[in-house]
Amino acid sequence: MQHGITSLRGNRFNSGFSLIELITVVVLIGVLSVIAATRFQSRDGYVEYAYQDRLITALRNMQTRAMQDTRSGFCFRINLAYGTASAYGPPSLDYSPGNGAATCGSNINSSAPAFLAVQAPELSDESVVLSSRDGNFTNFSYLAFDSLGRPLNGAANCNTGTPCRVTLTGESSVDVCIESQGYVHAC
Repeated sequence: MQHGITSLRGNRFNSGFSLIELITVVVLIGVLSVIAATRFQSRDGYVEYAYQDRLITALRNMQTRAMQDTRSGFCFRINLAYGTASAYGPPSLDYSPGNGAATCGSNINSSAPAFLAVQAPELSDESVVLSSRDGNFTNFSYLAFDSLGRPLNGAANCNTGTPCRVTLTGESSVDVCIESQGYVHAC
């Protein structure tokens, strides 16, 4: 019995890390933090994704409105402006009776909330421009939705087999796709 106790004491294992292992981990964490910090200090390349999310939100909002309000004579659309004055948003937020023509206009409502519109100075300050194309590579000026949530535009109604696509280009390029059945998503 005595013999077993002494053998247990003689076989102790050292626990913990060696000094070399600790220094290696600290150096690796330092290198990773320097690389990550420089990437996160700049907004370059990330603003396009923020505007992509906002455009998806605006389109889905209009799509939901179109499916809930089936009155004739009203348009549920997001207008798109291109070039150096790129912007998007609804023509009007007034869906009161008798105001249907205003909801079908070609302008962008300057007082629309941020979840529905982005004004030209906002995009130009970030050097982001819009472009679009449908399945026939035709540029379109608006995306509207019918009472079933399907997209409509002045070109081909997004039903050519390939989705309508709105591209936001700055440091990087991101797309929003609108499928013929109405699915709005990042692509």
